[in-house]
Amino acid sequence: MSLKPKVIRILKKVLLGPTDLPPACDLGLPHPQREIEVWLHGLGAPRDVTRRHSVACPAPFTICIGLDHERKIFDAKQRLSLRFFESGGQRQLLGKIGLRLSATIATDGPELYLCRTISCANHCLPRARMYAHYLLLDYQRWKNRARIGMKLSSLDCRCNAAMFICPRPVVLVSLLQGDRGSIFPMNLMGPVGGGHFAFALNCKKQAASLVEQLGEVALSNVPFESISSVRQLAGNHNRQSIDWDQLPFATTKSSVFGIPVPAFALRVTELKIHTVRPLGSHTLFVARIVKEEVRVDASEFCMVHGLYQAWRQANVDSCQQAASNSVTLPV
Repeated sequence: MSLKPKVIRILKKVLLGPTDLPPACDLGLPHPQREIEVWLHGLGAPRDVTRRHSVACPAPFTICIGLDHERKIFDAKQRLSLRFFESGGQRQLLGKIGLRLSATIATDGPELYLCRTISCANHCLPRARMYAHYLLLDYQRWKNRARIGMKLSSLDCRCNAAMFICPRPVVLVSLLQGDRGSIFPMNLMGPVGGGHFAFALNCKKQAASLVEQLGEVALSNVPFESISSVRQLAGNHNRQSIDWDQLPFATTKSSVFGIPVPAFALRVTELKIHTVRPLGSHTLFVARIVKEEVRVDASEFCMVHGLYQAWRQANVDSCQQAASNSVTLPV
């Protein structure tokens, strides 16, 4: 090993200590996750949007929030924020993202508000340790700029770390029409209320154009034990069609569209796309939920940012308390 990597490794150990974790950490959690609550502030009384928001685009970082029949409730001049609280313990504020309205999308249910991020604060770690992590994030962003394939700002990276304070499921997306179809993993998504669902796909990958062309997809929540099978399919983002017989698992068909889905799927959500909106590095898809079928009740594969995982490891009791909470959040 050359001197430079050794120096970097030593500096990371000194500056980050026990919080030197990978940016993306895997978790197995019940559905829906109950560790983190997400609240919208700035529109009078705070609003619980834990089950009504999604990442709409990573660069520039944009968030989609669904609110019921509340047209013109705010405009670009209002200062809003999305705040992330632990569900148990002292309900500690772990993160805050400042927002500014950039566009709206009408549906036959909720009004969807697309908000650009204008600031970010992360409270998962003490300030000095957090600044060290921010320096590392900026270094990794610069080092991996060619591989990432999108122009990420420092704010974009910090907002991504804050958004993944809230555990986010990783699903397999299936679609098939004639001889065209694919199955690939995804985690930039979420329900936005009123039977609607939003998700984002890299506009440079084949998966985005395929979803736009076919218009019907099935999302499969997967058990934590199937992580390796899910990761094997990452390359399918760059394919318009696959050989279904070569998948590393058996499949069954979804109830409505008859799309192949993993036999181990915990739940299958079938979606009909009705809005496609290019936003930057990614394309936002908004869909109506046609059917949601629960097949097995078990812990599902989720991901969080390493900053939140470091907080979790230091606050085991709070996480266990949140996990034992049996209240299901409204859709």
